[in-house]
This record gives sequence, structure tokens and C-alpha cells, in this order.
Amino acid sequence: APARSAPALRALDDALLHAADTFDRGGDDSALHTRRRTATSLARTVLGSAGREYGLRVALCFGAGVAVAQALHHARWYGSHAHWYWLPATAVFLVKPDLGPLASRVICRAAGTVLGAVLFAGFAALLPRPAGLVALVALCGALIPVATRHFAAQTAVVTVLVLSLVMVGGEPGASWSRIGETLLACAIVLLVGHLPALGQRGGGVRARLTHAAEAAHVYLAHVLDDGTTDDRAGRWTLRREAYRALAEARASIDLAAAELPALARHAEGTDEVAATLERLVDTTTACAVQLDDNGRLTPEHTERITALLDELAEGRERAGLVVKEGQALPVPLAG
Repeated sequence: APARSAPALRALDDALLHAADTFDRGGDDSALHTRRRTATSLARTVLGSAGREYGLRVALCFGAGVAVAQALHHARWYGSHAHWYWLPATAVFLVKPDLGPLASRVICRAAGTVLGAVLFAGFAALLPRPAGLVALVALCGALIPVATRHFAAQTAVVTVLVLSLVMVGGEPGASWSRIGETLLACAIVLLVGHLPALGQRGGGVRARLTHAAEAAHVYLAHVLDDGTTDDRAGRWTLRREAYRALAEARASIDLAAAELPALARHAEGTDEVAATLERLVDTTTACAVQLDDNGRLTPEHTERITALLDELAEGRERAGLVVKEGQALPVPLAG
């Protein structure tokens, strides 16, 4: 291949060759995308601000769901309530943070459950028992992979599947109670999700953004301290870690911005911080290429990094992201 003259083009060639070599060899167990998380990192995730906030939401939703279910169980007008666990289980499932914005997931769950119960009532009235219900269970099982494209469709299919199994077990009145319990669970999750103490904290967004800032710090420090060495594998690993942390922070910010206003308030200002971090990581990569080519940074690179660090510090302060001692990003010196 012809030799490139510009440093950036030579760095691109090196990256493409490294990627081809990695895919050809299949990587190794120490690579970033294949290594396993340690017990320390898992404990840090669970005990961090995002983990504590999620645990509090689950505890409140489960406790409220059990209390309402037990109250309905003892209410004479409600009738039989053998499946009291449906209500708290539904509430806990809806709190999962990977199902999209809170409002949309609640609406999809309620609409899917109502649609599924109505469809099941129609099928149960037409199909023979128990052969027709068994066929309906098999059909729903086949539709689950297709229904995963939309949360409401998936909920409808699963509702028909569960009610068919319950009907085979000899409980014909479970469909209507299932609708009521789902609507109650949706109301509980909306109420808990908009509690002021939880809505203002926003632990998930702040934890991921702080992790992205720390990853950018480690990557920048490695480039500035070891830029003259030949540790390219370590630098590439840190670069991937920085961009992966930024992608996770971006996804968390976009999810928080799509929530209702009471929940979206805690994400104000974080989008600007993420954009600054992205420019900082890009500039750090440019500095690495410059160090590989000339062995020293130009004044333009130094001024750019210094300006980005100042902008990042101001953005984190506006967004309410506290920088702990020892986490401040270094300011490079020219040359």
C-alpha cells in the first residue's frame, strides 16, 4: 500500500490494520469487549448513586404493590384474588430502566394488557377447551420473537399467553382482574417515578456521565504521560473505554430527556457536558497522533485541550456534577 504523508491518514491506516488483525485473530480474553466484569466493578455499580436510586424505586414499587394487593385480597367486593403477586411483580417489572421512558413504557404496558385481555376473551369464547387454549399458547410462543419489536405488542402477546395458561388451570375470571391489577401497577409506578426526592436525583444520568469523565481523564493522562512510548495497545483500549462510556452516557441522557418534565429536570445541562467530553476525547486522539508523528504537542493542541478542560469544568458545575478531589482533569503543558 502507498505510504501516507499526513499524520492523521497514517493513524487511520494503522487503526484499520489493527482492526483487521484483531478480527482475523478473534481477539483475546484480555480485550475490552471480551473481558469479564470484576466483583469490585459490580459492587461499585450496585452501591453507586444509580444503583441506590434503582433499588429505592424497586423497594417502593414492590412495597406499594404488595400493600394494595393485600388490601384487595381482604376486600369482599373484589372477589377471589389467588394471584395477588401479579400486581407487585408488574410494578417491579415496569421500573426496569432499560424499557424506555417511564411514561411510554407505562402507557404501552397498560394498552398491551388491555388489548391482550380483550383478545383472549374473544378467543376463549370461540375456541374449544382445552385443545383450543393449548393451540393458543403455542401460537403466542411463536409470536414472541416477532412481538419484541414493540413493548405494547409484546405485552399483548404475553398477556394472552399467561391468561391461556391460567384458563387451562381452571380460573376463568382471571382476565378482568389482570386488567385491573395492571392499571393499578401502572399508577403506582407513575407515582413513585415522580416522587420529588427521586426525580431530582437522577443517579443514572450522573453516574454514567461521571464514569465518562473519568474514562476521558484516564485516556488523556495516558496520552500526555506516555505519548512518547510505544504502548499503542493500552492507548487503544483506553480510547475504546472512553468512547463506550460516552455512548452509555449519551443513551442515558437521551432516555432522561424523553421522560415527563418531572423526571427530565435532573438531566438539564448534561447534554452540553457530554458534547464537551466528546470533543475532548476527539482532541485527545488527535494529540496522540501528533505525539506519534512528532513526539511533542503543538501550541494549538495545548490551547484546544486547555479550553475544553475549562469548558468541561464550567459545564459540570452548571449541571450539578460534583468533581471529587483527585478527579480533576490535568492541564497539559506545551511541549
